[in-house]
Amino acid sequence: MNCPNCNKEMKKGFLFTSKDGAFSFAEKIPGVFENAKKAEGFVEITPLKAGHRANIEANICENCRKVVIAY
Repeated sequence: MNCPNCNKEMKKGFLFTSKDGAFSFAEKIPGVFENAKKAEGFVEITPLKAGHRANIEANICENCRKVVIAY
């Protein structure tokens, strides 16, 4: 895959979390005591895997510092 920003070839690999994490997206980061799934614009990218690292295939451009994922 080529970088959508600079058109150089991107490295293929994985984006991953620390243990017990999961990736999500929202319009703003919910507070620690808020239910994240109720945040405006919430999208679950990876499910929570208690005791394991969540991961997703990704492409990275070290030149532009951009990461591209498909979920």
